[in-house]
Amino acid sequence: MKSKLLTRITATLLLTFSISLSAQEVPVQHSEIPAAAKDFLKEHFKSPFHHAIKDVENRKISYEVVLEDNTEIEFSESGKWKEIDGKKKGIPTTFIQKQTLDYIQKTYPNEAIIKFQTKQRGYEAELSNGLELLFDAQGTFTRLD
Repeated sequence: MKSKLLTRITATLLLTFSISLSAQEVPVQHSEIPAAAKDFLKEHFKSPFHHAIKDVENRKISYEVVLEDNTEIEFSESGKWKEIDGKKKGIPTTFIQKQTLDYIQKTYPNEAIIKFQTKQRGYEAELSNGLELLFDAQGTFTRLD
């Protein structure tokens, strides 16, 4: 009986420990995010930096930066942007490929891009009307999601 209880306790502790090792979020200062991420923020966003979190999951590092206007930008370990989320408000579009931006502005002239993210083979844009548009790596529209 004691050995079964001890086995269960040990298993629970090991599971808890392994979960805590697989995903860790740590607050970081602006100076600690990659230089490429800082350059991207400076070039494309007017809202000041509010805070950032370094996320380590399965040995992969990413950074989530939150601006004072609540826009969230996720960066890879090298500082390449992965996702920009305006939290239901329009985001800057200066980083979006011209072909992609031209298509969205022509087809949906009254809609703002509220979220933009990289996908395995291209990009996804979420518009203020709720539509999600998929584009290939060259910026060509492929389909609605």
